[in-house]
Parts: sequence; structure tokens; C-alpha cells
Amino acid sequence: MIKLIACDMDGTLLDSQKRLPPDISGVIRALKEQGFLFAVASGRQYAALRRDLEEIADDILFICENGALVMDRGRRLLIDPVDPADLPGILTSVSGLPGVWPVVCCAEAAYIARGGSEYFRRETLPYYPSCVEVGDLMEKSAEPDVCKVAFFDEGDAQTHEYPALRKAVGDRLAVILSGSHWVDVMKPGVHKGMAMRGLQRMLGVEPEECMAFGDYLNDCELLEAVGESYAMENAHPQLKAMAKHIAPSNDDNGVIRVIKERFSL
Repeated sequence: MIKLIACDMDGTLLDSQKRLPPDISGVIRALKEQGFLFAVASGRQYAALRRDLEEIADDILFICENGALVMDRGRRLLIDPVDPADLPGILTSVSGLPGVWPVVCCAEAAYIARGGSEYFRRETLPYYPSCVEVGDLMEKSAEPDVCKVAFFDEGDAQTHEYPALRKAVGDRLAVILSGSHWVDVMKPGVHKGMAMRGLQRMLGVEPEECMAFGDYLNDCELLEAVGESYAMENAHPQLKAMAKHIAPSNDDNGVIRVIKERFSL
């Protein structure tokens, strides 16, 4: 019996226009009334997720920052930050790449350097409502709660910044392709799947009692951590190949359609 459902946001729960399903609030509350737990699992920061899911924020769990932070009604359940000793090397690793901009993501706020391109700011700030511009990002390298450093690429992240970051940091850190323009650098072993397994231990839930939905490569470990895994029809081919099920696309309200069918809502 399923007890915990986890769902990615961009490309999964949200449609291609970044809109939530119109019936999301009613479905989540119906799940809660029947004793099911629901978590969003995203690369986004907690402030952005809570803002976008304000109506149901107290009814769900939040796996944030690609698994480095788990929140429940404003309370930290889990956090697994980057070692501060690694941060200077991360921030300078691809400083010579054109059109690549870092975001230092702490538990409470994100930090960007002044002077970033307008394209970078336009594509970044909506995801980070708790964002501070600083003169030098290196001054944040001593922060103890840096969940990740996210790099925005004005071009194609998979062919441009991703291989460069992999080469620069080697095996010391996790380098995760999290979108067509985004690559996250995190503590090794930290990902959405690790956060899901941490929640399972805390809640006394078995992997076979969990369901998850995703669309991109940063959802691989999440789907591996559950018994019922769903890749969206619009998902990356590698994710579709490993998932147990294929859900209708995000533009076809796939997550909600599957949940309604599986739980007779």
C-alpha cells in the first residue's frame, strides 16, 4: 500500500507554462484525509516552493535543493550541506566559461554576484524569491549551510558547462544536470533519492510503500528509491528507460491523472 508520494516540480507537476494543476489543492487535501503523505522534490529553494504552493504548504513535505534540504512547515527535517572547504574551488571551477553564472544556495537564502547578465537574472530570480546580490560570492564560501552551488548556462548546459564542471571537480563532488540550463554541484551522495530514503527512515515507510514522479536526470535517484516510479511522457529518455511506469505528460496533467486513478479520488 502506498503511503508516501513524491513529485518533481518543473516538467512534472508544473506544465510547460509553469502552471500548477488547477485541482492540486483539492487532490492534496483528499490524499491527506485518507492518510497519504505528499512531498514535492525539487531543485528549487524552500522559499520558492512554499510561495508557489502556499495554499497547501502546511499539508505537504518539501524536498528542496535537489535533496540537500528537507522541510516540514518551516522546520528543518534534514540538511546535508557542502563542505565549506570545497566552496572556493567550486566557485572558480568554470569562471572562464562565457555565459555561465553561479548561484550559492543556502538554506535560508540564495546569493548571486552583482553584474550578471539580464538573461541570467530574468531566468534565475523567479526561482529564488529569497535572493541577495553581493559584490563577491567568495565571501559566502565560509557559510555552513550551503546546500549546493547552481550554475546557470545561457546556452546548452549538457554540452557546455556540465562536462567542464565534471572535469574541474572530478569525483570529489556531485555534479548533477538538473535542467537544460542548470547544473548543480553538491556534496557527494546528496540527491533527491537520498532525501527520500531519509524520509522513509524517519517516517517508518518502506520503499515499496512509496511512489514518485519525475522528468529529468536529477530525478533518477528519486525514482530508484521508490517501489512505484513514474517518468513523465515528456521525460528525458534515460529516465523513461529506468522508470516502472510512464505517466501522461506534464501538459496533460499527468501526475494528478495518475494519482486520481490510483487512489480513486
